[in-house]
Formats: sequence, structure tokens, C-alpha cells
Amino acid sequence: MRKRFLSLAMILVLPFCVAACGNYTLSDSESCPTARKGMNSGGPEGYNIADENAPPQTIEEDPFAGAQEDGDLGFLSHGEADPARADDQSVLPYEYHGGEFVLDYQFVSEGKLDSIGFLLFLDGKPQAYKVNDTGAEYEYLHCFRTSEKHEEKFSFVFTPDTGKKGDTLNMTVVSVTRPDFQPDMKETSSYGWYHQSFERVLKLHFNEDAPENDSINGESITAFRDVSISEEKVTSSFIENELVRAGWNGVTMDTLDNSVYWTLVYDGEVVYDNINLTGKDTLTVRYTLCGTPGARYGISFFLNHKPISFEGAVSRDVTLSKGNVWIIEATIDTAKLDGFNTFYATAVAADGNSVTSKTSSILLYKED
Repeated sequence: MRKRFLSLAMILVLPFCVAACGNYTLSDSESCPTARKGMNSGGPEGYNIADENAPPQTIEEDPFAGAQEDGDLGFLSHGEADPARADDQSVLPYEYHGGEFVLDYQFVSEGKLDSIGFLLFLDGKPQAYKVNDTGAEYEYLHCFRTSEKHEEKFSFVFTPDTGKKGDTLNMTVVSVTRPDFQPDMKETSSYGWYHQSFERVLKLHFNEDAPENDSINGESITAFRDVSISEEKVTSSFIENELVRAGWNGVTMDTLDNSVYWTLVYDGEVVYDNINLTGKDTLTVRYTLCGTPGARYGISFFLNHKPISFEGAVSRDVTLSKGNVWIIEATIDTAKLDGFNTFYATAVAADGNSVTSKTSSILLYKED
């Protein structure tokens, strides 16, 4: 199982970090030299998505600073339960034979996590699932309440919405810590150490085609309009301005291929905590992804842990190419948003040589 400790001392420096590296336990920043803030550096060796240089909130801006104590926030481990293994003990690909697929899973948590949620992706695309009961409703994130020491086994039950006979696709489980938390803009104004993530990647081999039936999907959100998706040349201006502003220091045209880089801005600004939508008719979101050629990702946007549909789907498949950057821009009609809403984006690896990224959750809210 994938596992890690969450250290408050580390979080003070890297407030959005729960990166794992393989099966190591992360109790401080030196436990995993390749740990990256806001991403998952574990899994197969290969491309890295990271933002360890992204400017963190100062202690004065951190609403959780007064409540933090020395020590570990907690421990989380999750992975497949009783899988079939090869002679070398590696986990064999799971086999899909049509209809609903059942993935037996488990997690162990200790400490102050309170709750754990899971997102499920196939070939980089969000998958709606049920927990244990085939008669339950589909959902994209199920929240499990946890105790000080908690161990639980359960099953993902889902019908794949992608995959052809003969395919072997990445099946990615992404954990989200304390997914039910939202800042109240009174005592808290950001997500602090909550909503951090790391993933476990498995393989699913298709002996039958996935059914062509849109009705199997869970509830998605219609919040975007005027969506534009383009692939453009990376310029020196993009590196020096957009990447640096997002915290990616030291990147050059010569080193761009060495990793994978993302940026996310709202009305042209980098935001780490919240946006007051009161009096705003629209909010423009711009997401970019560039770097190592050949890395393939599914890019998705989430509102309250439900994917936002755009261009008739809940994700966009992109393959990075040398010297180019993918750009997704969309406008949110704020009239469609009531109260408080959690927003974030994911870039989920669709091949075995890449790792997965979740952006920091931010709060979109309106004053009463």
C-alpha cells in the first residue's frame, strides 16, 4: 500500500505537501528528497509534476498557524486488497470482462485526519463509482469518516466509461485528506494542510469493450462557458513570466523537457486560498501544462469534488510535445454558484511513466 506520515513541521514550510515517494514514510522533508509540494512524486520513475517553489502563504496568512503543534498530523496508507501477484510479487493487471468492475481496496489512517476521500480515474478520466453496494448511487468522491486509529476495507464498484478490448489502462486511486472541510471565512480562510493528495496506480486489462452508455456517469457540474483549448509554442516570455510567477524558478528552454510543469491562474492572478465572487459576474480560469515530451494526461476541473463538464466530457486528454504548452481557458458564470464552493484541477497520468498532480483547493464564495 502507498503510505506516508503528514508532518506539521514540514507543512509549515510546504503547506500543500503530502507527496509520497514509493512506499516510503514521509515524516519530514528529508525523508523523501524528491518529494514535491502539491504533487505526487511516488509511483514509477519518470516525469515529475511539482511545485515545490510555488510561493507559500506566510505564517501570518495561515489561519491554521495558531492551532498547529509540533509533531505529525497523521499517517495514511492506501492500496489494493488481496491482489493477484506475479512471481516477483508485483501486482498483476486486473481483468475486465464487461459490466460493472469491482476493485477491492483498503486504507489505514492514524492521527488528526478526521476523514479521507477517494477519487478514481481510468486512463486519466474521472470515474463515478459506488462503494460496496451495487445498488447505491454513483459518486465521484466518497468520504470516509476516520478515528484516531482507523483501518477499513471496501470495494469500488464502477462501470468503465473508456477502454477497448485488448487495452491495458492506468487505474488511478487518488486520496484527498479531509475532503469535507471548507473554510468558513470567519475562523479559517484557506484549506491549510487539508485536501492534500497522493495516488496509487494499478492496471486494468480489457477483455471486453467498455459499454457506450453516458447514463452510467455520476453527477457532473455545468459551470464553464467559452472554453478554449489550444497547444502553443513555449516562449521565453511564458517561462520568465507565467512559470516563474507560479513558482517554477530556474526553468529554461533547455531544461523544460526534464519535468512537467503546470500553472493555474484566476483572472490572471495566482491564488492559494480564496476568491470573493461578490459583485463579480464572471471568473476566468487559465490552466497550462507543459514539459516532458510524450507524457500523456487527463486534465479535469472539480467543483465540490464533482467534475466540471466541458466540450461534452469531464476531462481533456493531452499529450505533451517538445517545446509546446497546452492551455485551457474557461469562464465561470458566477450566477451559477451559490454559497461556498471548493475548486481544484487535476492532471492524472494516463501512462505508466508519469505521476499525478492535484492543484491546491481554493474557496469560491459570496458574502451574504
